[in-house]
Amino acid sequence: MLWGKKGGKKQPNQVQKTAPVSLASDALGLDATADLLRIFGKFAFDIDQYSAQTINEMCQQWARHVLIATPYPNSGPGDATVGTVGERNWQGLHDFVTDLRQREKIYVNSNFKEIRNVLGDFIDTLGKVIVEGEEGQTEIGDQLNRLRTVVDSNTSLETIKREAMQVIGTIGHLTEERQRTHRHALEQLANKIKSMREELSAARRELELDALTQLYNRKAFDQQLLRIFEFNKLSSQSACLLMVDLDRFKQINDQFGHLAGDLVLRKFADCCAQTFPRRSDFVARYGGEEFVIIAQEIAIEVATMLAERLLRAVRGIRVYYEGKEISVTVSIGIAEMNPQYDWSDWLRQADSALYRAKQGGRDRLAL
Repeated sequence: MLWGKKGGKKQPNQVQKTAPVSLASDALGLDATADLLRIFGKFAFDIDQYSAQTINEMCQQWARHVLIATPYPNSGPGDATVGTVGERNWQGLHDFVTDLRQREKIYVNSNFKEIRNVLGDFIDTLGKVIVEGEEGQTEIGDQLNRLRTVVDSNTSLETIKREAMQVIGTIGHLTEERQRTHRHALEQLANKIKSMREELSAARRELELDALTQLYNRKAFDQQLLRIFEFNKLSSQSACLLMVDLDRFKQINDQFGHLAGDLVLRKFADCCAQTFPRRSDFVARYGGEEFVIIAQEIAIEVATMLAERLLRAVRGIRVYYEGKEISVTVSIGIAEMNPQYDWSDWLRQADSALYRAKQGGRDRLAL
């Protein structure tokens, strides 16, 4: 035995003088002791008072002292004071290892206690999170109570781990069941929302569309005109407004009846939709036999060309009612958007152009 308590308690830093090592067994003992010290240092860990690096350095220094009697630390880890060269301080080594192990034990017990406390608080919090009355709550509650009892008792970590894993498995299974239930409920809710959105969209379209022609109505046009005007004013894009009026439509109603007039309006609406098929084109029934078209991103020259195409298409319309043929023509007023004026001025210019077309003999366009 390299150190012991026989011979009374040694005074601090008292050096135990030894005879020169001569036997092979003594040399092996010194090597073994040094190896043990190196192992202690290699696998050291941080404790409250010292870092793992500091402990490792002290163990290495004590190992060198054991092997070749180099200077030794005079007290515990971290003390820079050293003893003299050539003397092995076995009592000092004994005190160093004893003190180190005691500190490690205190550190481990303290942290183990803290882990128990944290785990206990976690169990209490988890128990409060689980809503009473939900499926599986009773089973989890019983397991949490059992786990809390195990944690509070002085049992092994393996037992605590086994009980905790059982609780985790139960909670995981219950969570999966609840997730499936919630997903199903969310899917049902999503389908219901989708159905309601479609119903609202349909209702909105009904509010925005003219019932007879299925074109946009006056309210939708007023909103769209303002939006397009403000957007194009910011983006500096061109747009043209066309106001179209069916020529002598009152005579059609008087001569053939309102049912024939409605048929003419539907035929003309289809003709407008075919002539202005772009998604950016906005065609609406302004009121009675008057219609409006907002053509975006085109200049007045292109709008004029499209208006002439509409004139020709309308001339080709043949409406038959009760064996009688009804021919139709229209007058068109065109106004290009001017961002220096107001949107109402834009509408007023198109209306004035329409008036000039009608005054000029109808079945024509005017700018």
